[in-house]
Formats: sequence, structure tokens, C-alpha cells
Amino acid sequence: MPSADTQSATVSHVADEDIKDIGRYISNLWNVKEFDINTERDDQKLTEIINFYQEQPHVLDPHLQTWIDKLLEIVLSELVSQMAANLGFKYLYLLTKVRGEKYIVRLFPHEVADIETVLKLLESDKSDVWQAKYVLFLWLSILVLIPFDLKRLDGEREEGWSIRRMLSIATSRIEGSDKSSEAAALVVAKLVTRPDLHNEHLQNTISFLISSCSEAQDDVVFGSKQKLGMLTCLCRIYKLGRRDYLLPHSRHVLEEIGKLQLRENQNTLLRKFEIKLAQRIGLSFLAPRVAKWRYKRGTRVLADSFNNKNSPQNGGNVNEGAGEKEDEEYEIPDEIEDVLEILFRGLRDPETIVRWSAAKGVGRITSRLPRYLATDVVNQLLECFSPLETSSSWHGGCLALAELGRHGFLLPEHLPEVVPILVKALQYDEKRGNLAIGANVRDAACYMSWSFARTYDPEQIKPFVNDIASALILTTLFDWHVGCRRAASAAFQENVGRQGSFPFGIDILTTCDYYAVALQANTYHKLSVKIASYEPYSKPIINHLARVKVGHWNPTIRRDAGVALGLLCAVLPEYISSEILPYLLETMQTGDFNARHGALHATSDICVGLKDRLHLLSEETVEKINGVLGVLESRSSFRGSGGDEMRSAVCYFIEKMSTAGVRLNDATIGVWQEFINVCIVNPEQYLGVQNSSVEALRAFSRHYYTPSNAGLWTHLVEYYTSQIRHEFTATRVGSALALSVLPSCVLAPHTMSLVKTLAPCTRVLSKSETSLAECRVSAVKAITNVQLVCECNCETRVQIYRVLLDCLEDYSTDSRGDIGSYVREAAMACLKRCNQYIMSKGHPTINLTLTREIKLDLVRGLLQQSVEKIDRTRQNALDALHHLVHSEVELVNHELLKVAVPHLQCLTIEDAPLIMDLGDITSTDTYKNFVLNVDYFDPNTLFTRSLTLVDAPEYIHSLMRGLVVSIGGLTESLVKASSAAYIDYLTEHEDRHQQICDALVGIMTSDVKNDRVIVPLLKTVELTLTNIMLEDEVGRGFAARFVERVKVEVKGCGSVVKLLAVLGPLVNCLQFSENKSVISQIMLLLCHRYPRVRKGMADAFYTALITFDDAVSNVEEVSGILEETVWDDPNDMDGLRSKRNKICELVGVKAPKLLAGNKPKPVTATNEQFDSYSDLVGRAGY
Repeated sequence: MPSADTQSATVSHVADEDIKDIGRYISNLWNVKEFDINTERDDQKLTEIINFYQEQPHVLDPHLQTWIDKLLEIVLSELVSQMAANLGFKYLYLLTKVRGEKYIVRLFPHEVADIETVLKLLESDKSDVWQAKYVLFLWLSILVLIPFDLKRLDGEREEGWSIRRMLSIATSRIEGSDKSSEAAALVVAKLVTRPDLHNEHLQNTISFLISSCSEAQDDVVFGSKQKLGMLTCLCRIYKLGRRDYLLPHSRHVLEEIGKLQLRENQNTLLRKFEIKLAQRIGLSFLAPRVAKWRYKRGTRVLADSFNNKNSPQNGGNVNEGAGEKEDEEYEIPDEIEDVLEILFRGLRDPETIVRWSAAKGVGRITSRLPRYLATDVVNQLLECFSPLETSSSWHGGCLALAELGRHGFLLPEHLPEVVPILVKALQYDEKRGNLAIGANVRDAACYMSWSFARTYDPEQIKPFVNDIASALILTTLFDWHVGCRRAASAAFQENVGRQGSFPFGIDILTTCDYYAVALQANTYHKLSVKIASYEPYSKPIINHLARVKVGHWNPTIRRDAGVALGLLCAVLPEYISSEILPYLLETMQTGDFNARHGALHATSDICVGLKDRLHLLSEETVEKINGVLGVLESRSSFRGSGGDEMRSAVCYFIEKMSTAGVRLNDATIGVWQEFINVCIVNPEQYLGVQNSSVEALRAFSRHYYTPSNAGLWTHLVEYYTSQIRHEFTATRVGSALALSVLPSCVLAPHTMSLVKTLAPCTRVLSKSETSLAECRVSAVKAITNVQLVCECNCETRVQIYRVLLDCLEDYSTDSRGDIGSYVREAAMACLKRCNQYIMSKGHPTINLTLTREIKLDLVRGLLQQSVEKIDRTRQNALDALHHLVHSEVELVNHELLKVAVPHLQCLTIEDAPLIMDLGDITSTDTYKNFVLNVDYFDPNTLFTRSLTLVDAPEYIHSLMRGLVVSIGGLTESLVKASSAAYIDYLTEHEDRHQQICDALVGIMTSDVKNDRVIVPLLKTVELTLTNIMLEDEVGRGFAARFVERVKVEVKGCGSVVKLLAVLGPLVNCLQFSENKSVISQIMLLLCHRYPRVRKGMADAFYTALITFDDAVSNVEEVSGILEETVWDDPNDMDGLRSKRNKICELVGVKAPKLLAGNKPKPVTATNEQFDSYSDLVGRAGY
């Protein structure tokens, strides 16, 4: 079978390997006795192979006869097991499913003798699975058509016995719920519609089916199954039977079906089969004929559409006199009215499959009606599009009109009525609660326009070209459902190809293809501008965005519509400024919430789009812009559930007005400033409003803060500073963010006080502030802004650098995890900005600010963050470190740093998504840089590069302090990458073992009782001692210092996790000579208060004695005691101490003594204590 990568490609033939496999699996059925593992494997493989050819089943045709013959031989054989027969029937069903029953049934043997064989199998146990019954009934359906008198099969039995036998077997399965019931219905239909049997059995069968339907219970499950089987059989009969056979029964069947009241049934399939049966009964009332009055287009050759439109070979025509003559000759039964009523009701059904069946039925019935009645049908269909009708009615009507048009039964004279409906249907969209309806209507409207393109002559469509083209373009560009956008694109393509009269059709097709319309942002922001450059579509696009999409129920659509209108200002600036902008400003006063919100966004983007053409705005428009906030407040827009969304939109409006530079009076400036202040510091605002207000303040302050209105902004620093220690977190965050965007004219007079105020806000001053990471991040941004926009002296700059460097040590945690990472990442980004700013000032400022100590601490902090465990943090650190290392600043061990952090002339990792817009870039430098960039941040290469800095004594401590956290982390991929790089380095650089050991001990000294570092460091030490053979001198020195640090960490430690992490590296120190201090520490842990620690220590010590057989004396006796003693026994501590003391004697170390003050006091536990889960965990050592 071809690989999975090629499954979507066209398959031209069956692979030779698949032919052999299928043949082998079929042959293996002869030996199958039970469904064992080998049989299951073969079954899955064969099913996979056959299903692979589902999309191109015709390639199986040369081999199907051989496979079917082999499978039939197996299922008919008495020598195979029941399991083999069932699998044989299953594979026959798979072939039928893939290739289709109409083709497969012709390959079955159809001799008279096969009838008895099939009947016996149906009556035997070999057909106990539904696949067997389905295949056998399908085989019988071709056998009953043999031109042979079936009564001759009776032999000596009663005449007609064989026929009754077949009918009995088939009708007994009609009520089934599986696929075999459909095949059984097919057998009954073909049998009773035979020319020699219909007189005797057709009426009885129809009566039986009708009565069974009527007598079926109303049970949702069993009653529906019974009715469904009977209706399926009736539909088959009316599909296969001749009209003259069925006509005498049609009226009765129609009446009985009406009595069943299936239209009220909740079962969708029952309603669908009612529609199918009704239309087939209706067809039996009408003689099969091709309507002479239908519209006939002279040619369907695509190239001829561009030839002379007046040529008789290409023009459509209608036989005008045919309808009157036909009316005189052909009388229509009254029952047709009842049938059409059922079909029209089906067009309004809630389910699509019912509506689709009804639409096809309307088309088939209309094809046999006279012209005047067909016109009535069309008029009745047009009533489906009343504004009071539901979306189901619109969808069904579109499908029906498309069917009529596709077959030529919708005459050109109806186009003036139908085309406006088509345009409305292409824009049909309604919101119901939290859901939107109408996508199926728009999709059906695209199908309708597609069918019209294939039906009508270009001259007939010409008067409606602009309307249809504009409607399709609007749906292609702006529909919120990707399926509708693609359907409209396909319909537009069909119209361009068939009609040849759509304006700029070919150019638009190459722009709005299947893939281009997939992304909504792409259609709004890019394609709309390109299409609007074609004059026939400019105003329709702009008007649709402003009058429809701006007030859409989806906020994303509203925002995208505003952005699109702003971009379209480059196409028709005068029209937008004179017509659209006043309309939007008026909408803010009269529209609903969605309209006001969308109009606010659209007005904002339009003003930005008109930034260089503000002279086009009239004085009235500018005055209305100044009064927007007052209008919204008068409409109570900021109250209720949409208040926050409207506040965010107003902040966006202020930001864009400031960016565009719209003229504002002093009163408006004051009102807007007050609104921004409220949004920034209000503790009840959600994050979106606060962020929007900060961006609004950034743009607003840079454009409108002038000496002439200084009274409006001179107090801002005092105001925001007073809120910086507010009790509400949102107020703190907003105040700090406001200070982070204010310009220099506001901040410069308060530089020293701001630094003094903001510096404490970047640190955790109390335990209650641990979780306020957002406040610290905001303070970091604010204090950075002070340095960037104010002319600070070097002392102040150094102080700010120290604040930011201290933030790199923020490892605070709460229920969200390592929230300190937000602070560290913000600090690294700000350090990069500060470095860029300092370097832009020249060498004197660099040397005075970036002193040797600052540069060392800066590199150390960034280097540590670049090898820690969080991917996002590592990337930010590398970005900042890369900029620093490859700048003009001289660093300690600069050349070595350049090796560890090589220069990369490419995008940063944040720019990676931009690559997607560059098309085929596999041969460009951008793509190569992108690949290098991705590899640059890859942990597998990052840790290897970073370890070269072990040679730099100034950086090794920080490097190892970050690296041990990654090595001892929990993420498998990170642990694997960091551990592999670390071990490879130690293996290749034996002369660096001493430096590594010194660094590890140094970290334990500097991070005493810091479990965040100590626990992963212990895992790193264990990894080192397990995988690396240290020289005895290096190992002895390291073991001695390590044990001393372990004593400090273990003393008073209540963390079981840390205590268990100590065990592994501790026992690995036994491999070195002079290990008495190690053994003494092991003896202490053997009688630790936690049972898990005692048990773990005994197991680790026992394993070490086996591994290092010369580590202690009397190894066998010590091992025996360790193995025999139950070290986690919580009730015999005195006995455990005696065993421990005996081991001490054997190994030659002094036994630990329990200090008098440390003797445990007997405690009588209360019931409440023992009943508590925490007490249980504590006593178990977990």
C-alpha cells in the first residue's frame, strides 16, 4: 500500500504488494479456526488496504472478480469454520462498500441453482452476522431478476412456495436496524415488481408494508426501526416498478402515508423517507416525459461561452408554443397538489437531508408538469423567502431553485424575481442566542449561483451580472464561515468561466482562490484592498463593511471590518470621509450595542487611514468626533455586560485619534484624560480595558501633552505614584503601566522620586506580595521607562541596572507555578532596551554606567537564565545576551562568550510566524536564517555551546547554577538534552572535573536551604558520580566537602523529597578512599525519623556495597543486616538503632548518639490526630 504521505494523491493502479497481500489474507481464511492475534492482525491489515482505495475504487476493477470468487468459495464451503465464513462475508461487504453495490452485484454468480444456495445460507447459522445477511440479500437481489419462471423452483411443493419463501425471508429482515435491512428491501422490491409476479404479489406486499407501518408502535427505537424498514421497501418498489404496475395503488398509498403523521415524528430518517416516497408516488401519477417548454442552452462547451453571444448555437431558447399545446393534451391528477404540499413542507424541515430530498423531489415533479403549473411551483417556492420564514425555509428554497435552474425548469422570465433573492440569501446571517444561523443558507445560495452559471446563456444573465458578481465577492471576502467563503469563490470561478462577463473576473480569480480565502484576517486586511482597487467592486465592498459587518454580532468581525475600512481609505478617501464616516458617527447615536461598538472601531481605523488627508474631514465631522465620549455616556454604553468591551473600544478610539492627530479642543482633551485615568486605575476593570487604556495613554500623551495644556498633565505623576501601593492589584498594575508609557516632559521633573518609589515595587517585600507578579512586572517596565525617556545621571542609571538585575533572582511561586518567571523575563527585555539606549549615547556613558561589576553581574544573570528549565525564559535570555555579547561593549572573557553565544544574522524567534507570508522560501537566505534561528534555541545545541564557559572562572558559578536546575528538572526532553550535554562535556574534558566539582560545592554553599536549587543539584551530583570516573584525589576532596554541605542541608530538614535526593549522591561517594565521614552520615540517615528515608537509605547503601565491594570492611555481614532488617518499621526504633550500631562496629565508625535534649517524648495521640490525612502523611514520611 502507498505511504500515508501519498494517500491524497491520485492512485492509478493497485500496488503489486497490495494485490499479493489481499490474495494471501484471503487464502489464510481457509486455516482460520478462531479470532486469534494473527487473524486480528491480518483482518486489520486487509481492512486498511481496501479502505485506502475508497477515493479511487475503479482501480480495483481488474482484480475484483478474482477476489469475489475466492471469497464466495470460502463462505460456501462446509470445510471452513464459522469465524472464517464471517470474515469472508465481512471482506465481501468491504469490497461492496468501497466499489459500490451496483457494480459488485454484477460480479456475483447468477445461475438458477444459486437461488437455493443463497436461501439455505440465509436460513442457516452461517449468516448470523449482519455482513453475511447483507451480502446474501444483495446476491439474491440479482438472482431474482433471472428471466426464469421462479415457480419451477417449487418442485413437488405447493405452487408459489419458493416465491413465498423468498418474500418471507426478506420481509423478516426489513425491520432490522443494520445495513442488511436495505438489501432485504431491495430483494422484495425487485421480486414483486417482476412482470410475472406483480399481479399476484405487488398489492399484497404493499398492503403488508402499509399495515405494518400503521400498526408499528410509537416507541422511539423499535417503532421507528419498523416504520423505517417498511418505508425503505416502499421507496424501492416505487423506484424500480413500472408506472402502470404502481399507478393503481398510488392513491391508496399516498392516503395511508398521510395518516401516519410522519411530519411530526422526531426521527429524521422517517421524515426523509416520507419525502422520498411522496415524490416517487407523485412521479407515478405523471407520465415520464421531457418538458418541451424547458430552457435549453444550445451548448455546454466552456470555450463557446466566449464566442458570439447572438449565435444560434450558443443562445438559450424556450419553445413558446409548446406549453399551450401540452396543456390541452395532458391532464394533471389532483393528487399532485397533495404531493407538492408534502414536498414544500419538507423544504421547511429542520434537517438538511430532508430539505435536500424535498428539493430534488420538487425538481423531478416540475420536470413533468405543464408550463403554467411549473410557474405556480416557482411562485410557491418564492414564498419560502419571506422575512418571516426560518433559515430552514430559506435553505430549502435555495436548494429547490438551484435544482430547477440546473435542469432548465426555471425560465429566464423568473430571473428578475430570483436574482434579488439570491443576493439576499448570500448575505443571510442571524444570531440566535449564543449561536449563529445562516451558513447553510449562504452555502446553498452559492450552489444556486453556480447552477445558474451552468444553465443560462450570458445574454440572459447580463442584466444581473453586477449584482451577482458583487454579492459573490462580498461573500468570498467577508463571510465568517470558511466553507461559505470557499463556496462563493468556486461559484464566482464558475460564473467567470461559463458567462465570461464578470468584471475583472480572471484577475480576481487569481487573487481569491481556494487557499487565499482560508484565513479571515487575510481576506479582510489584504484581499479586500486588492479587489476594491477594481472600480465596480469598490463602493459595494465599502458599503457592505460599513453598513453590515461593522454592526455584526461577532466582535472579531466588527474589529476586522474597521481595520479593512481603514485600509480602504487609500482607495476611495473622499467617499469614505464624506459618506461613510458621517454614517458611522450617526450610528453611535442611534444604533444598538454591536453597531455602536463596531462604529467606534471603524471610525478609529478610518481616521488613521486618513492621517495624511485630515483636510477631507469637515468641521462638523471633527466636532462629532470631539463629542463621541459624551454621546456614548448619554446612551449608558458603559453599563451592563458590554460596558468593559465598550470602554476598551473607547480607549482604542482615543489611541487612534491621537495617532492620526485629529484636532481636539481643551475640553475634549480633559475629558479623555479623565476617562483614561479611570480605566487605568479602576480595580474592577478587566485586563483588556487596562491594556487598551495604557496604549491610549501612550499615544495620547505624546501628541496632546503640550505646554499650553500643562495643567492637565503635570499632576499625573503624583496621581499614579499615589496609587502604586494601592490595596487592589489591578490599581497597582495600572498605575505602574501608566508610568511606563508617559513621555519625558511628564517624568523628567520627578526622576529621583520615581526611582525611589518604583524600586521597592519590583521586589517581594512581604509574604502577602509573593503572588503579585503582575505588579512587579509593571514596576519593572515603569522604572525602565524612567531611564529611557529621562536624562538620568550615571548614579541613577546604575541604581536602575541594580534593580533590574535583582529581578533576575525573582523565583516566587504560587498556585500558578513559577510566577517569578514573568518578572525575570520582563527584566531581561528591559535590560536589553537599556543596553541599546546606553550604547546609543556613546562610549563615555557606556563606561560610566556599565562598570565592570555591572557587566559581570549582567552576563552572569543572563547566562544563568539562558540555561534554566523554562523554554520561554531561555529564549528571552539568549536574545538579550546575544545583543550584549555582539555589541561594542567590552566584556570579561569576551572571546569565549562569543563562542558560547555565536553571532546570528537572522530573525529573532518571535518573528518566526512572519516566514509564513514569504511563500516558497526554501531557497532564500531568510529560510536558511530561520532554520539557524530555530537551531540556535534548540536545547540540544544550546547546552553544548554554553558549557564552553566552564573555562571562564567568572561565569562558571552562574552557568552551573542554571544548568543544575535543568538537569534536575521534571521535563523529560529538557533533562535528556541537558544531561547528555553535561556528561559529554565531562567525558571529553577530564581536566575540567575539578572546576565542575568546585562549582557544585560553591552552589551548595551560596544556596543553603534553597530547595529550588539544592534538590536538582543533588540529582546532578548523583548523575556526575554515576557516569563519570573522577580521579581519587579530586573525588576525595569533593566527597569531603559535599558531605559537610549535606550535613547542613539535612539538619532539621522536614522535606522528604530533599532527603531522598541526598541518598543517591551520598552512597556514590563511597567509591572514594577515606570515606569515614560519608559512612557516618549514612549511619545517621539509617535511623532517620521518616520511615521512607530509612528504607531508602538502607536500599541505597545495600546497592552501593554490591557496586563498591571494597568500600567498607565486613561487607557480607553488613549486607546481611541491611537485607534482613525492616527499616521502615515505625514501632521499633530502639531495635533499629541497635542494628545500626552493630553496622557501625562492623565498618569501624563511631555509632551516633541520641542527644538527651533530642529524645522523643511519648505522645498520646488523639483520635482526631490519627483520623487526619495530614497526620498520616507526616507519620509515613511522605
